[in-house]
Amino acid sequence: MNAIVTSVIAVLGTLLGSTVTHVFQQRSARRTEHNARKERLRQERLEVFGAYAGLLVDFRQAMLHHWFCLHEGRDAEDEVTLRRRSFELRSSTQHALFQLQLITDEPELIAVAVDAFTAVGKIDRAEERADVIIRRDATRALIDAFVGTARRQV
Repeated sequence: MNAIVTSVIAVLGTLLGSTVTHVFQQRSARRTEHNARKERLRQERLEVFGAYAGLLVDFRQAMLHHWFCLHEGRDAEDEVTLRRRSFELRSSTQHALFQLQLITDEPELIAVAVDAFTAVGKIDRAEERADVIIRRDATRALIDAFVGTARRQV
């Protein structure tokens, strides 16, 4: 009888040990998977936010260059090329904006990103040099605001 009780206790102990080990391994695996998913999302956000900020700067520069070409005659022979480049950068920047909107659900970040894109797109509507300078400075501040807001997300 002693042998049977000892065997039952040993089997129950083994089962209990296996169950506890399984539970802890499952928790550890879930935690590792969760952390890996979080880090992957952080890296993706870092890439998308950085690419968007870079495209905003390029788009802004192209719009300013095109404005100076039209209104002050700088690089006038390249006007068609400059206009094409600003349109291409507008499209690339808008594509990056769509990616940004897909990867985050933070309303403040999306609003700042859209505001910066919209303001940069209006640089060419300036009538005189003083207005374009104001728009240049305002868009720089909006891009900086986007980067500051994005920094909190990564």
